[in-house]
Amino acid sequence: MRPPTLIFILFCVSCGIRTSSEDRFKANIGFALPTDKKVLKDDFYDMAQDYELVYMIELSTRSNKELINQIKPYVGNKGKECNWSLSENGFKYQCEKDLILYQVNYDTLARRIIYSELAD
Repeated sequence: MRPPTLIFILFCVSCGIRTSSEDRFKANIGFALPTDKKVLKDDFYDMAQDYELVYMIELSTRSNKELINQIKPYVGNKGKECNWSLSENGFKYQCEKDLILYQVNYDTLARRIIYSELAD
């Protein structure tokens, strides 16, 4: 194979290969998001070895109630370095693992979740 052809193939294969934001949420936070939701934003910013992922969703009323009940047992569990806590309008989560910061801001009144990953 000629080098330009190989470079073209590698470029085509590497484009768009990324674990979905929903799968990343499940793997890094520990549970899946409800299926009844609307994706408002799903952006990935690649900056060489650094990156930022922003995933924003809006839940239905039913899904919002289900997720509130699912998160409540995790709030205030100080035994873990990564935990959920109460925020002004809902819940928040923050964790740092292997130089990657994982954050979730869950506004239960607006029924919106913002999940972000920041690698530095």
